[in-house]
Amino acid sequence: MMNGSGKNGLRVIALCLLVSVSAVLAGSFFYFYVYANLFFDMCEVETFGANPSPDGRLSVVVYSIDCGATAGFDTRAGLIPAGEGTDPQNSKQFLHVRGRHGLQVRWIDAATVEIAAFDGTKAFDGQNIVQRENFMQGVAISYR
Repeated sequence: MMNGSGKNGLRVIALCLLVSVSAVLAGSFFYFYVYANLFFDMCEVETFGANPSPDGRLSVVVYSIDCGATAGFDTRAGLIPAGEGTDPQNSKQFLHVRGRHGLQVRWIDAATVEIAAFDGTKAFDGQNIVQRENFMQGVAISYR
């Protein structure tokens, strides 16, 4: 049979354990939050504009991301719903090529868009392409 001091001892141990686990969880959350904000927000995003579809339902946003000297530049394009602004984080990315490339967007109709590179086929060379989708969100995408 346990006396009163034994029960108090268990309560103290349980309380210490609860405080310790809470502190570890709070510290882990803070560490990963700070890590994510400091390191992932270090990339510079430059948006070159948004080109709305003829029906105004979607826009193509073209942007570049620079994550410093070791990562290099890249050029990307994504579809963004009307009313979502031009923030690339709101877009569904369909094109990602290594290097800086000027891209021209031309809507053929509300369901077809053409992406042309100012530097010709260099942007769409197999070595530069990281991602290249031909269809997304009901839109056919062609490249030249």
